[in-house]
Amino acid sequence: MGHRHLFSVIFFLFSFSLAKGQPGMSTASEAWVKNMEQNALPVRSGNASFQVAPQGFALYFSQANNIQEPYLVRVPKGYDPSRAMPVVVFLHGAILAKDSFQYKDPAIAAEPVFSAADTLNAIVVFPFARQDFKWVNQPAVFENIINIVQQVEATYNVDKKKIFIGGISMGGIATFWFINNKPDIFAGFYTFSAVLRTSDDIKFSNLTASKPLYSINAKDDPVFSYKEMEQTFQQHTNEAPGWHFSTVETGGHRFIYGKGGTHYVQSVIRELLHPLRLKL
Repeated sequence: MGHRHLFSVIFFLFSFSLAKGQPGMSTASEAWVKNMEQNALPVRSGNASFQVAPQGFALYFSQANNIQEPYLVRVPKGYDPSRAMPVVVFLHGAILAKDSFQYKDPAIAAEPVFSAADTLNAIVVFPFARQDFKWVNQPAVFENIINIVQQVEATYNVDKKKIFIGGISMGGIATFWFINNKPDIFAGFYTFSAVLRTSDDIKFSNLTASKPLYSINAKDDPVFSYKEMEQTFQQHTNEAPGWHFSTVETGGHRFIYGKGGTHYVQSVIRELLHPLRLKL
């Protein structure tokens, strides 16, 4: 990555952080956290039946070394504890990886991925990273995502054959780690605005018709090169028959947060849940 491009990336992330600065706990934040804590289910013992779960957001924590990593579970209105339900894990981008975990911000509820809960009847799991604990070259952080999935499986009635993971930007790049190292845990993968820096970043043979990867990149992305990702896809199509690459003409690096963004997110998740030809 050249110095000029690196500067552009840093400036983009810094500018957005200023625009999205978060103050201390407000009344709204306190109410948001309290509601999520009330929605969290107690630990299920042994082979006890799964419990009825309130629709909405629940807050949990997973222990990783000396760090309690928070994660949200968005329970859809159609959740039935007697029936196994698919799970969609979303890994956010570096913008949310600040000095502290950003789970206290009620604005998180507007993340496009949560729209898949009620619309597609899936449990959505949203882990949080921070500056010293993010999914970049930290095996313990990646492994803790697996711990989170296992905790969700122990708490909610999960269809273990329909667990999917993906994310945007840093979270999308992190998805490649799971494709390489934990492919058997997940039924499929998805990325938004992610890039493969080298061909060694991913085991293309792990992407099959039954274990696909859906990637969407915007042509006008100022952070990661669309052309590089497109070229990588073209070069490795035969090695990765399960890789589906789609294009957004405009919208930039964070296109899923702009006009039509929710549609793109739901289209990808719908295709993973109910494989058909992806229509954007």
